[in-house]
Amino acid sequence: MCHRIKQDYSGNSYLGLHLGTQLFRALILDSKLNVTYVAQIRYDVDLPEFKTTNGILSDGGPGEFLANPVMWVKALDMLMDCLVKQGADMHSVVSIAGAAQQHGCVFWSELGLRRLCNLNVNLRLHEQITESAFEVTRTPTWRDSSTDVQVREMEHTVGGPAELSKITGSRAYTRFTGPQIRKVYTQCPEQYERTSRISLISSFLASLLIGGIASIDYSDGSGMNLLDIRRKKWSPACLDACAPDLARRLMKPIPSSRLQGRIGDYYVKRWNFRPDCMVVASTGSKASELAGLLVENDFLMLSLDTSDVVVMPLKKAPRLEDGHVMCHPTRRDEYMGLLCFQNGGLTRKAICEDVAGGSWRRFYEMLDATPSGNSGNVAVHFRDREIIPTAKGTLRWDAHINPMAAECIRGRHRFSTPEIEVRALIEGQIMHHWSIAHEMGFHHTPDTKIIVVGEDSRCQSVLQIVADIFNAPVYQRTGVEVSLLGCAFRARYAFYEHRESACNCQSCMMPTGRKTRLSFDEFFRDVPSGLKLAAEPTPGCDKIYKPLIERCSQICQLLASKSRKSVK
Repeated sequence: MCHRIKQDYSGNSYLGLHLGTQLFRALILDSKLNVTYVAQIRYDVDLPEFKTTNGILSDGGPGEFLANPVMWVKALDMLMDCLVKQGADMHSVVSIAGAAQQHGCVFWSELGLRRLCNLNVNLRLHEQITESAFEVTRTPTWRDSSTDVQVREMEHTVGGPAELSKITGSRAYTRFTGPQIRKVYTQCPEQYERTSRISLISSFLASLLIGGIASIDYSDGSGMNLLDIRRKKWSPACLDACAPDLARRLMKPIPSSRLQGRIGDYYVKRWNFRPDCMVVASTGSKASELAGLLVENDFLMLSLDTSDVVVMPLKKAPRLEDGHVMCHPTRRDEYMGLLCFQNGGLTRKAICEDVAGGSWRRFYEMLDATPSGNSGNVAVHFRDREIIPTAKGTLRWDAHINPMAAECIRGRHRFSTPEIEVRALIEGQIMHHWSIAHEMGFHHTPDTKIIVVGEDSRCQSVLQIVADIFNAPVYQRTGVEVSLLGCAFRARYAFYEHRESACNCQSCMMPTGRKTRLSFDEFFRDVPSGLKLAAEPTPGCDKIYKPLIERCSQICQLLASKSRKSVK
């Protein structure tokens, strides 16, 4: 019999880290899951020496959206300092989980590995993990669309887009890690040959924390066109289609709940972390949002952020012509369906600058000044090349445009007022998201909650537009960024799974003598989700938006057709 006294965990705290496209954020929860500290580093503002715009370097070639990984290293260093300056007791942190922007990758040099494993506490992180730590110092991010050739090569070698989707859950996409790695291999073979390890940005974050190379988790690894999502192993066919000797550079993938190790000694000595602080596998941003919702069934998540994303939990992995099926971050052998839209928050920001001088207050006043349906005025803004469909350009139709006439190709140069421009932008984006989700089989029932998250989900008028176009009630989660919260929740569950539930004292055992272990959903079942009803569909909204959705789809098809012709 175990006579050990049951430990008191009331002084514990849990750290979540999110390495995003434009921001690096941190959150600490106490033992009661209350938010105690929040910090953030804005790359453009707080790290001006890297000369980024929206977190992206300005010296990329056509279709390239690159970042310097040293910027993320320095941001982590600054973030830890910021938490300590606020008064956070880092010694109370018993577990850490991270998330990062998806698809981007980091190419480690041999020197980088040696430095990572031998960090000197007398130097700051970025004074040691410098550009020489990487074979590629301008690393691709999720926004990159410069790998059309590599996409075609990989799909052809594997047996076509349908076969690649059957294995990995997605046909090849330009921003996915596999085509990006192949681009480095084909265009920079010497750098590839010297590369010791390749990390996703998420596993790169975990690597910095443990002082060694961390493994890629199943969920974020699903966005590479390399992982067999059903077998949870790298696909030999996909690896061979990508680059030679790739399995060694990637290492074996691991479950999203697996521990990567303990916090590196560097963090213990510099910021007073406890030596036994656990580091959980980091995952992708959208997987972390899913973990942060604390909603089990019947929901569709719409994230309005730098990119816009539709996410749904899936029991089984369907085969989609477009979109992505990825491993679920907290439910073993389940999946999540994901549709990503490139032209999200940055497009809204650009139009806000254009029509409202960058004033969001004025922008949303303009939105409120126009009626639902915008009197038939519809616009699609694909300022950057869109993912679904593959298209670029802007096209505006007013109520008088005939989709069968030649004028539909030209559309209108501008609408008559900036107010119409604003509503045409927002309604056009949401109608596009709805129609693509509908085409991909993302159907919802009358009981389905539409949960809207992200930086641009705070405007009531936008939430009402979502409710009317989706013709379903919309819920909003108040408080901190849900992806960051998902990191902290995963950290909390990891401590339970790997420490608390491992206790064999009598009070922790079932009457049968077996250990009871709760699933992630069961563990957080009594924790309030924080969701509140934000908007309900306006009576008659379907009559307004059904014909407009059809026109929006026609506009998207025209832009896609134009893009195909321009490529040829």
